Amino acid sequence: MTRRLISEEFEFPCIKVEQSFGVFFACSIKARDLLMISEPVRAEVLDDEIDNDPLDFSINKSKGTQRQLGKKRPEQIAEYIKSGTAAFPNSIILGANISLDGYLLEKDERNWIFENDRIVIKNDALTAAIIDGQHRLAGFELLDKNDPALNDHLLCSIYLDIPMTYHAQVFSTINSTQRKVSKNLIYQLYQIDMDEKEPKYWTPEVLSVYLSRALGVDKKSPLNKRIILAVTKEDDKKCEDWNVSLSSLVEGILRLFSSYPREDRDTFYSKKMESKTRSCLKGDSSPLRNLFLNMKDKDIYNALLSYLSICYGAIPEGSAYQSSIGCAALLDAFRVILDKNNGNLEEVNLYAQQCLLTLKHSEIPVIKTSKNKSLLRDIIIASFMKKINIEHKFYQKDADFFDKYLK
Repeated sequence: MTRRLISEEFEFPCIKVEQSFGVFFACSIKARDLLMISEPVRAEVLDDEIDNDPLDFSINKSKGTQRQLGKKRPEQIAEYIKSGTAAFPNSIILGANISLDGYLLEKDERNWIFENDRIVIKNDALTAAIIDGQHRLAGFELLDKNDPALNDHLLCSIYLDIPMTYHAQVFSTINSTQRKVSKNLIYQLYQIDMDEKEPKYWTPEVLSVYLSRALGVDKKSPLNKRIILAVTKEDDKKCEDWNVSLSSLVEGILRLFSSYPREDRDTFYSKKMESKTRSCLKGDSSPLRNLFLNMKDKDIYNALLSYLSICYGAIPEGSAYQSSIGCAALLDAFRVILDKNNGNLEEVNLYAQQCLLTLKHSEIPVIKTSKNKSLLRDIIIASFMKKINIEHKFYQKDADFFDKYLK
C-alpha cells in the first residue's frame, strides 16, 4: 500500500460528532486542500496470505475500500463543477491515522489529532484514506490548478481512530444500501474483517466470504479457479472456461446459516468498537445455523464441498448450472431440501448423485438469467422429492410440472 506524505501542516475548525458507531469530526475544507490531504486506497487482492485461515487454504489478503476509478463519472462531475452551479451537500468521509500496512497507528504515532475544536494535521503525516467521495474529489482533480472552484469548501466527516476493517464497514453500508456498487467488491471488503479478526468474531457474511474463497482455492473443489473476485478486470481473466461470481456464491452460502444477515451484522456492530462473538446471536430458521453458532466451520465447509462436488460431478458440460445463476440455484435448492428434511446432511449427500442423474439436461433451458434461476432451483428440489420423503409447495406450480425435466 503506497500513500503520500503531507508536506505542510493544516488546521481546520471542526465539530465533534458522537454516535454509537464512533466519533467523527465535521469540517469545511477547500477542495484543493482535500486533494493534498487525502487519497483513495484501492481495493485489491494481495499476494500475502490472511492471518486467520482456520481451514488452512492459504487465502490471499484483501486491502482498501475504493473500487477502481472509471473516467466517465469524474469527467461528468468536472463538467458539473465548471458550470458554476455545482452543489455537493453530502459529506466526503475520510479515515486518518492508518499505517501503510492498513492498520490503525498507535496513539503516539498519530499525526492527525483533535485539539481545541480543531483538526490538526502535522507535517509529514500520511494522507487520509477516502472512505466515500472519491468520484467527487476526482472531478475536482481534473480542473485546472488555477480554477477558482478549487477554493470551494466541501463538507467532510473525518474519523481519527477506526481501523481499516471499520472503513470497509462504513463504505459497504453506505454503498450497498444507497448506490449501485458491485456486490463482488462489497464482499471483498469483508475479507478485511476476515484477516484482522479471529473466526469467533466473524459475522455470517465474513464466514460466507471465507468459505467461498476456500472453494475457489481448494484443489478438491469443483469451483477451484472458477470464482470471479472482480476487484480488477485482471481477476476475471484468471478464471477457467466457466465461472461463478463471488457475490452469487457468498449469498447462496450465507442463507444456509443466516436468515437475516443484516440483523446479524447489526448485532455484531451494535456497540462502538466492541468485539462480539457468535454467541451474541440467536438461533433462526436457517438449516446450518447451529453449526455456525457452535463454530463448526469445517463441518459447514465439508457439507458444501461434498454437495457441490456430487452435483457438478453429475452435470454435463454446457449445462446452465455451470454459471453464477446455476450455482446459486444449486445452493438455494440445498437450503430448501435441508430445511425440509430437518438438516439431515447425510441423507442429502446419499441421494444427491441419484437425483442429479435423473435430470434431462436436454430439456432444461440453458439461458443463464435471473428469471431462470428459480426454475433451475425447483428442478433440483423436484428431483429430490422423487427420492426422499420431503414436501415442498412450488410457487404457482405443482410437482408434476417438473416431470418433463426428469427421467
